[in-house]
Amino acid sequence: MEGIIIHIGWEYFIGLLGALVAMAWYSNGRFTALETSMDWVKNMLLDLKKSIDDASTTSGEGAPRDKNAEGQHLKQQTLW
Repeated sequence: MEGIIIHIGWEYFIGLLGALVAMAWYSNGRFTALETSMDWVKNMLLDLKKSIDDASTTSGEGAPRDKNAEGQHLKQQTLW
């Protein structure tokens, strides 16, 4: 015996090929949804830019740069 021989009928081959295509299509949709849901990154960067701009404008007016010293608390960021 030189090797392993597997006999598969054409019906089973078409079924396996269809299952592979279905799995690839399903996983592509899942990864595409993950790649396109980047709104949380955009919102986080906009909030960061806003807080930096606020800090730079308050430092130019002679006001304290630390917002916690004024009684305003920083907003906690969540990732999801």
